[in-house]
Amino acid sequence: MKTSTSSPNLWFLGATFETANMGVNALAESSLKCIFTHWPNAHVTLRAQHHEETQTISLLGKAFTIHRMGLRLNKNVFRSNHLYKLLFQALLLKLFPFAWLQKRLQAWNPYLKQLLETDLAFDITAGDSFSDIYGTRKFILNALPKLLFLWCGTKLILLPQTYGPFYSPIAQRFARYLLTRATVIYSRDRQSIEDLKTLLGSQVDLKNLKFIPDVAFTLDAEKPEIPLILQLAQLKSQGHTVIGLNVSGLVYNGGLEAQQRFGIRDDYRVLMEKLVHHFLATPNHVLVLVSHVFSEKTAESDPLACQSLYEKLKSHYPDRLLLLQETLNHKQVKYLIGQCDFFLGTRMHACIAALSQNVPAIGLAYSQKFKGVFDSVGLGEAVIDLRGNCNEEVLKQLQEVFDRRYEVAEELRSRIPGIQKEVIGLFEGMRV
Repeated sequence: MKTSTSSPNLWFLGATFETANMGVNALAESSLKCIFTHWPNAHVTLRAQHHEETQTISLLGKAFTIHRMGLRLNKNVFRSNHLYKLLFQALLLKLFPFAWLQKRLQAWNPYLKQLLETDLAFDITAGDSFSDIYGTRKFILNALPKLLFLWCGTKLILLPQTYGPFYSPIAQRFARYLLTRATVIYSRDRQSIEDLKTLLGSQVDLKNLKFIPDVAFTLDAEKPEIPLILQLAQLKSQGHTVIGLNVSGLVYNGGLEAQQRFGIRDDYRVLMEKLVHHFLATPNHVLVLVSHVFSEKTAESDPLACQSLYEKLKSHYPDRLLLLQETLNHKQVKYLIGQCDFFLGTRMHACIAALSQNVPAIGLAYSQKFKGVFDSVGLGEAVIDLRGNCNEEVLKQLQEVFDRRYEVAEELRSRIPGIQKEVIGLFEGMRV
């Protein structure tokens, strides 16, 4: 039986704290912050990847308990919480909505019982994965939990994210099915709204299609106790300008294959070296290499990419080329980024960590998601698309933004508080 009180049963999908990607972790915490702001007494369940124990999280000056439950996709399809089994049982109830059948299935499967008692399901799809840009298979795997809750009769709220592109016909049809049945669709960029209008055509419900900036603008920072923070403070007190550079392991480690996969025009590794030389040609500049995905997988590891670049160039700029060597959590890496005077990032949420702390930033983009997010704070011109610009053009454009960094910082100081207020109140007026 579903609730209709101030203590609703809520599910959160599409981001966890069990990932090495600090952008995904930031989405998880920021989304929960928005949820508990509106429903402080909610019973919230987070989809777990590995561990199903409860989790305590500190938000808004209080401690909240999050329940964790897995929706598995392993080989044992007979497990009660296997996604395919739950989908089959939910489909049975959708096709044959008999009270006795529901009672029997719930008695057999307590996981299904919990899903049927959910009031609202929220899904953020890792911010940028409601698309088949990473492959049709991954798109379908991300879509199945949404389908499960819809078949269970639960209202589906799609949190601010990027939608599309959808290249394959199956992705287009599946996306259309889910989107036309969602209760509310929040988009973090206005281009996605226009794309959804085209995709859905006459099926679009404009009342349920809303623009809200990325939820990670509300993430709190946490000071890490590491030597690098003290070193940066000392350098800034001596008059140095601190520039942060996030190197994406996904692009850097992938080499030519990644360049072709994402349609990047010029050599990304060469660009990273040019960026270091470009900024450190000025004697009072300090550049710190910042990881944002601390993955152990070689193909995705930012630390591996940053270490490689550091080893190549450290002898050229002793004491002025710095490297984050510790593994930080999402709030701590945000604090580190906030100590920079200027920031460049290929990981979009590393850029959001900068912008949300009034640090002028440039997004070195390899997908459409950057432009929409930067536009949401009025800084679309600070996105440099690596797909359409050669390295020399990138350097020219970034210098133009760097030259007006003080003006950009002032613009951010005037805009960010309003954006954060808008995001934190995105559920205002929503009922279960």
